[in-house]
Amino acid sequence: MPDEVVAFFAYGTLKRGEVREKHWPARPLAVLRGSIPGSLWEVADYPGLKLEGETRVLGEIWLFPASQEARILEVLDEVEGYPSLYSREVIECETLDGQPISAMVYVYNQPILPSHALVPADAQGFVTWRGPNQRFS
Repeated sequence: MPDEVVAFFAYGTLKRGEVREKHWPARPLAVLRGSIPGSLWEVADYPGLKLEGETRVLGEIWLFPASQEARILEVLDEVEGYPSLYSREVIECETLDGQPISAMVYVYNQPILPSHALVPADAQGFVTWRGPNQRFS
């Protein structure tokens, strides 16, 4: 079916305006703001997502024609160090207006170390990656 769409959830360096945005190999049909349940860890100059915790991680849901999925996975797998550094999972995201969307997300699959800092949630329980130059308070 030509109008099928695939979704990818970006929560860190692949978001618009971040250092790896340029690695997306195709132009999206749309980019929606959304969230997923989980926690973010400051691993180095990039975040590590764990699908556990009481918070919701804010990010972007990138929508592409399904015909682009294989190429996107090929490129993003290399960028994200799949499968050694990150695993891939399809999870239920939610747009900021409450619409559910299943999306592919890269999940940090290494142990959390004492040197990794938990990115704190705001008063509403949302966590946002702000990049390596914007330290968390």
